[in-house]
Amino acid sequence: MWLLLLVVFLSGCTVVIKDREPISQRERGRVTGPLRAYCPSKIETVGFYCTGNRAYSNLVQAGSRVRVYSQSTGKSITIAVYRRDDVNGVCVPERFESLLGRAPFRAVLGVERCGLDGNTVCPPVIRGMASWYGYLHHGRESAYGIIFDKDGMYAAHRELPLGTLLRVRNLKNGREVEVKVIDRGPFKEGRVLDLSEGAARKLGMIGDGEVPVEAVVLRCGD
Repeated sequence: MWLLLLVVFLSGCTVVIKDREPISQRERGRVTGPLRAYCPSKIETVGFYCTGNRAYSNLVQAGSRVRVYSQSTGKSITIAVYRRDDVNGVCVPERFESLLGRAPFRAVLGVERCGLDGNTVCPPVIRGMASWYGYLHHGRESAYGIIFDKDGMYAAHRELPLGTLLRVRNLKNGREVEVKVIDRGPFKEGRVLDLSEGAARKLGMIGDGEVPVEAVVLRCGD
């Protein structure tokens, strides 16, 4: 009898499972303290060779000074390594093959300096005046190691780790854009960010030249 009543009761109940409210972009950017770039001191990976004079990896911050040790030959080189996410491991210039051995070789990366200038900390929010730069730098190599495209979503900052992602808000009109820090600057006193022409256009600041902004750090470094 009791079992029958329980079945009847449950059959009349409707259970509603409600998903949590989605977290807004603004809430995702709110943090209570400084962020730090990912900086392991030792990485075991695979090494190979690439053309040109630069070394690349998807495992370290852009511009890091890295000791690349070959377990095949027992020899090593120390070189600045730049970030490329399409490089799975570490790629060093071909001229080092006589030292490190035939590719692929087992490599141990010892990070002696994390990033271009050793800066690994990001404040959660940056506020101040921002300017923009464009055609004079278009096609030039950036500090990050990629070619600057004035229409890309990029920024320059004096200290933030290269590769840092920012959500920048123009405080004059409320427009927002996400940018990646790939260069150093601005060097004019009173400015905190230099934005690419493409980012400045999205923010509606081309005509102003300089606007007050709030930049939330979405990711510190790569």
